[in-house]
Amino acid sequence: MPEINVSEPLYRQLVAASEDEDLDETMWKMVGRYSRGNTPGD
Repeated sequence: MPEINVSEPLYRQLVAASEDEDLDETMWKMVGRYSRGNTPGD
């Protein structure tokens, strides 16, 4: 899996958004929501 680097404030926001869920799972959900919201023609 690729590695990404984020700022400390953004990392803290991601951890808070995960609400005790696996951080990777939270990231995949965010990617899915972004993709659905930003794909013309869907």
